[in-house]
Amino acid sequence: MAIRKSKEENFEVSGTIEDWKSNVEKALEKGEFTSIKTNNILNQINANYKKLTVWGEISITLTENNGKIKINVISTANSDNIFALFSSPNKVILENFKNNL
Repeated sequence: MAIRKSKEENFEVSGTIEDWKSNVEKALEKGEFTSIKTNNILNQINANYKKLTVWGEISITLTENNGKIKINVISTANSDNIFALFSSPNKVILENFKNNL
């Protein structure tokens, strides 16, 4: 069984939940994430990230907070392979998402 670790980041942006939900979905597609699933009731988007050296998933939750949109991003990835010694798989997943956002 694989050893998995998680990393979480939060940030706030201006706009509406619907606009940011669309922006997040586009960023995931552009970042070559797969199995993108949106739960409109929870305002949550989940996707897989499967590359040769990184294997994991991302979960993004959008909430309204004092007129701003809070974006909570959690990356979970396998960390028991040789490639994880050179760079954090979770960092790779999070950076790929943020760079495409």
